[in-house]
Amino acid sequence: MTEGMEGTCSVIVDYVINQIADKNYAVGDKLPPERDLALQLGISRATVREGIKVLNYLGFIDSTQGSGNYITDTYEKTTAKIMSVMYVRGDVSFRDFTIFRQMLELQAFDLAIDRATEDQITEMKQIVDLLDLTKNSDLIFQLDIRFHTLLVEASHNSLLLINFNALSSVTEEYMFDTYHHTVTKKTAGFEKLQGYHHAIVNALINKDREAGSAAIRDHFSWISPK
Repeated sequence: MTEGMEGTCSVIVDYVINQIADKNYAVGDKLPPERDLALQLGISRATVREGIKVLNYLGFIDSTQGSGNYITDTYEKTTAKIMSVMYVRGDVSFRDFTIFRQMLELQAFDLAIDRATEDQITEMKQIVDLLDLTKNSDLIFQLDIRFHTLLVEASHNSLLLINFNALSSVTEEYMFDTYHHTVTKKTAGFEKLQGYHHAIVNALINKDREAGSAAIRDHFSWISPK
């Protein structure tokens, strides 16, 4: 690919990614024919094909010979694979992942203050209420995952969510073991964890950035490997 073509094909790459971000394209949607994209964007069909190759490589689309190009979500899986390789090679530790996740959730909370919907806040409150009632450790773990995922979803920032989901898929097994060790070994472990969850939800409801950020930091300080 020449330097000039790289610059030109970025038009189609940026266009498709922006369409996904704006929710104009959803997973499973078929891209318009190459000639239509070429006419719409004012570039050649050859350049469209180059851009399609880049999008396919990045995991934003899946190209099927004779069928067309379809929006996919493998870019999240690609991100997870990269994280997995880094972890296996020892380039990053689980503590590094935990620090990264804390940063994601802090930023997500800050955005969620202004962007969270009533339904999202209600679901988070319902999850915390369910956690107060259940004694099943497996269910508690799954509800905990859903709580934190929902917090990031409430930011309505696709990049934060992609990285959070990729991170979760890489570390979930380790988190499960660590969770059981942390909650069962520490005095009043579950009650402590729940205290942070309540504080986060209440801060979100009250739009209290300082209290919410403090609760998230305390939460991760308590569960993080030292």
